[in-house]
Amino acid sequence: MSQDNLHFGIFCLTNVPEWSNEREAVHKGIEQINLADKLGFEEAWVAEHNARRYGIISSAQMMLATVAGTTKNIRLGSGVTRLPMNHPLKTAEDFSLLDVISDGRLNFGIGKAYDLLEFQAYDIDPEERDERYQESFEIIMQGWKTGKINYQGKHFQVPGRGNQTEEINLMPRPIQEPHPPVYIMVSQTEESLRYAAREGFAFVLGQMPTWDHMAHLVSVYREEARSAGFSYDAIDANIARSSQLKAIHVSDDRATAAKEYEEGLMWYLSILSNRAKVGLGLTELSFQDYVDKGAILLGSSDDVAQQLEDYKKATGIGGLVGWFDAGSQPQEQVLRSMTKFATEVRPQLTSRDSSVETARA
Repeated sequence: MSQDNLHFGIFCLTNVPEWSNEREAVHKGIEQINLADKLGFEEAWVAEHNARRYGIISSAQMMLATVAGTTKNIRLGSGVTRLPMNHPLKTAEDFSLLDVISDGRLNFGIGKAYDLLEFQAYDIDPEERDERYQESFEIIMQGWKTGKINYQGKHFQVPGRGNQTEEINLMPRPIQEPHPPVYIMVSQTEESLRYAAREGFAFVLGQMPTWDHMAHLVSVYREEARSAGFSYDAIDANIARSSQLKAIHVSDDRATAAKEYEEGLMWYLSILSNRAKVGLGLTELSFQDYVDKGAILLGSSDDVAQQLEDYKKATGIGGLVGWFDAGSQPQEQVLRSMTKFATEVRPQLTSRDSSVETARA
């Protein structure tokens, strides 16, 4: 946890609008994660999609393995791994290897997937989504915790047909014990958040329409976790590790920031399903509407620092995942914004928190 009591990450979705291309999108993400590591961001989250221009990384683990060898400190997260889409043994093996390659820096973010096109692409019945998700997760956890898998479910059988063995050894085992930290990604349904609370997992929330809604969801998590028997300290620790995705851009002033950021973000949000994906609902709003609702943090370094201080007080959540490249922004602009955030915004938050602690003492 950072000394300012907020931890920060970046989000890579690899959008490919008409002014970009696939190679550029992928290499932009790699450069952003490497810079985030140098700037002291705690986390980098990579989205997993296929067959859509809004996200072309079909394997989060491949993208994260690429940067695992070029970064030193930043934690590497899947945001999300679509459990119903992949064979759970392969998922367990790939992410175990990623944890080893990164020397224990994996954050395992999981989700059920939502895009019907993606289900059709892999010939998976969307009606089976919840069952496949649960079976897959159970298989992965069994392998990570014990090093062996023997699971016979409705959709997955490990081992499968044959007489070679009655169980599969998971190799390599992940470095983190008892397993890499699990994060539940929540963009649309409250039930996913309640599941995270019942299981004792941290979470990453989508953009959400308003800060009040965000604060409500944090309270829902607390209530559900208490009902499941978790202590106040354990709940506080999970909320402190949790984050919210937030579109963010730091520039010279608010007007400049808005002018620079609007086109890319609105390209992405012009697609109805994309708005739902990041938790902004189905209604199409103007760019200014999103700014007014607090769905976007932008402005000068002083502006954004003040917004973040207000955000922390209003929501009580521990972290923020900055979406600096929403809709494929110009790379020079993204890197400049990230740098200003790390060198001009974050020190203000640290200074303010230090002042508060001194006053309390």
